[in-house]
Amino acid sequence: MTEEEVMNGQTQQNFGKKNNMQIAGNKTIKDWRNLVGDAKNLKIDYNSDEKWDEAYKYFELRICTRYLKPIDAILNMKSFDGEGFAVVNLQCSLIEMIESFINGWIFDYPNFINSKGITLKGNDKIFKSFFNNREPFKNYTPKISGKRFYIDVRCGLLHETQTKNNWKIKKGIENGNAYELYDNFKIIYRENFQRDIQFLIDRYKNVIINGGEFDGISAYELRENFVAKFNHICLKS
Repeated sequence: MTEEEVMNGQTQQNFGKKNNMQIAGNKTIKDWRNLVGDAKNLKIDYNSDEKWDEAYKYFELRICTRYLKPIDAILNMKSFDGEGFAVVNLQCSLIEMIESFINGWIFDYPNFINSKGITLKGNDKIFKSFFNNREPFKNYTPKISGKRFYIDVRCGLLHETQTKNNWKIKKGIENGNAYELYDNFKIIYRENFQRDIQFLIDRYKNVIINGGEFDGISAYELRENFVAKFNHICLKS
């Protein structure tokens, strides 16, 4: 066997291992390629509702196992001993992921870029986009500054295990607000905030599967961004 044959064999072996990598529950890169294809050989139609229920399952499984179930598990602890910091930390990560899927943003340090070549400089821009454009968050009163949320909540929690500048995290009240300004404190009610995130996810799911419009974005564009994001995940996994 020649050196070239050995190298080709190793390449095929590595490719096979990558194809079997799980990207959403037990679903693999190979499963995704068989359903959707890739940028050069697309097997799904952005204008048709066919197969989108199956495609969405990849997103659903990915966020359920990596975010939603862990958040629920922490909330169900009900020890009220600081676990709210972990919950909101995960919610911040979930916000970044969801907003990136909606817009097709691919992280290429230090910026984000989408298939249309639009560059987003800085993670804070993701939070600005989220709180300015996503229902019900854009309707919060008083309005949340995405940049301040990024700095005082997301970065504070991630780097120092604390919120800053009068942001507080509290236990939610049934059917209550997810956010309010009280006595100069900006309060996130963790359970209610998760309720609103789930509402957003449900709306996103409906448009991906059934078509329509999502916060001014057509189903075609939303699906195009969805596939671009998952193709990138497969490429970089």
